[in-house]
Amino acid sequence: MKRERRPRLLVIDDGETYAQAVADQMPEFFRVDPGKHGSKGRIGDGPAAIDYLARHAGEVDVVLLDVHFDVAVARLLPLDDAAPVAALADDPRAVRRLRRHQGIAILRALRRRWPALPVVLLTALEDLSLVDAAHDVSAGTMTWFSGPSDLDTLRIRIHGALQEAALALEEDGILWGRDPATRTLRRRLALLSRGTMPVILEGETGTGKSHLARHFIHRNSGRSGPFLSVDVTTVPAELVPALLFGSLRGSYTGATTDRKGAFEAAHQGTLFIDEVQNIPPEVQKQLLSVLQEGRVRPIGATRDLPVDVKVVVAANESLAHAVAAGRFRRDLYMRLSPASRIRLVPLRERLDDLPFFLRRMAAQALDRPDIAELAAIVATAVGLDAGAAIALVIGPGAGATAAADVLELALPTAAWKALAAHRWDGNMRELEMVVANLVGLTLFAAADAVRSGMQLSSTRLQIDAALIAELLGATAIDAADGDDATSPASADATVGERATDAPYAVDVEASHSLNSVMVGVERQVYAALFERTAGDFERMAVCLLGDGERSRAVRQRFNQLGLSARELRRDER
Repeated sequence: MKRERRPRLLVIDDGETYAQAVADQMPEFFRVDPGKHGSKGRIGDGPAAIDYLARHAGEVDVVLLDVHFDVAVARLLPLDDAAPVAALADDPRAVRRLRRHQGIAILRALRRRWPALPVVLLTALEDLSLVDAAHDVSAGTMTWFSGPSDLDTLRIRIHGALQEAALALEEDGILWGRDPATRTLRRRLALLSRGTMPVILEGETGTGKSHLARHFIHRNSGRSGPFLSVDVTTVPAELVPALLFGSLRGSYTGATTDRKGAFEAAHQGTLFIDEVQNIPPEVQKQLLSVLQEGRVRPIGATRDLPVDVKVVVAANESLAHAVAAGRFRRDLYMRLSPASRIRLVPLRERLDDLPFFLRRMAAQALDRPDIAELAAIVATAVGLDAGAAIALVIGPGAGATAAADVLELALPTAAWKALAAHRWDGNMRELEMVVANLVGLTLFAAADAVRSGMQLSSTRLQIDAALIAELLGATAIDAADGDDATSPASADATVGERATDAPYAVDVEASHSLNSVMVGVERQVYAALFERTAGDFERMAVCLLGDGERSRAVRQRFNQLGLSARELRRDER
């Protein structure tokens, strides 16, 4: 019988406590030997750990990392790249803080070099301040370890880290990737999917909130009922109660039949409410009552109906900010349970996964019949089988010799850098569209050449860098456009005209980042321009971009900012 391999642990600690505990009490794990860098199974500081992993990362399954390191200043890693350790050597207080948080500095260095390497943080200091490291800790796991009584907790943490590392990069059409924050999100979602607790999904447009609700939360909920998705922005405000709670014939003008509401229709299943921050205030109170009581009363009815629904709500802004602004009820927010809030990471914060996403989305595009037909024409023309494998080659590898039996689409380094530098405001949805167009247009150009009698001999097609620039430009409102947005025109402007002399009064509110501050300013400008143009997006496009035909881009940005045309029009009345 084949013996199962024991997981291999590397302990990074300036003392023997944790390494000894593993050796004496946890025989199910094998400690890797760093050799000359430290005693068996242990490395004593950050530089030595990085040196060892640079040569032996494949031999390590999980790292146990202490937080406090009492080592020489020269062996400390900086917490902030902008503040090198040498500059802190004469500041005893700064050195003490750096030693106290050295494990966080090491964790950040490991994440940069080996983002998929599982790390379990260990500390015996229960009063340790982690304010500066909240993001790092949230993307990993922290264990207080004070002795043998905590060994089972440590086993659980190690098991969880190993299980998380073993998860597939893709599951049922969901592209998870290796990003640590996203893998932690995945673990939390798996837990939150079970039970009756509502789930809040927050994230920018295109991050996949609806897709996750349908294909992950509902699938893992174990519920026998249906999945139902509603977007409250798609119906007039006065019909939102009927949409959610149902109505009886004659209960309002136009109600010619009984209508089953979303809660009743999703009984024993999952109800996904998109753009929940746009629910009218009077309906928010009714929604709170349904969540509290588990009962719903259709409009015009005299009795309640029991409903058992897993509720998932989504917002493209922070609901906490909406509460602070007075646009969302605090009691409803608390009933939805902020503890179940999940922030979906935007694409620009997980660029390490971009090559994986590009390749998978290219493969998905090739599954489309129209693109597969083009690929077959090109493959046959270069001497391959019509159904030959097709691979996307990225960066330096795009200049190497083409594979003999694979049709390759080569993405040169300059083109790759352009993709990596793009903001991806539309996130995964935008990336999917760009990749599908890159693949389709590249194969179309090649197939067109073949049909015209052109002879092709190489099994590698280079993707046109100019095409990438064109596609990225088509999906973004560039910096120049953004500058124009600070000086829009008066409401008297008409299509074909441009006015830039009408000032806007804005309130600048402090926030957690400059980007958030600027988004707040941009929201105010868009709302004011919406009022001046009476909600005419074509006129708004003239004011902002000088071109009424670019109204679609203006409307897209309007939606990305979380603005609602219906609400703004109601406010005007």
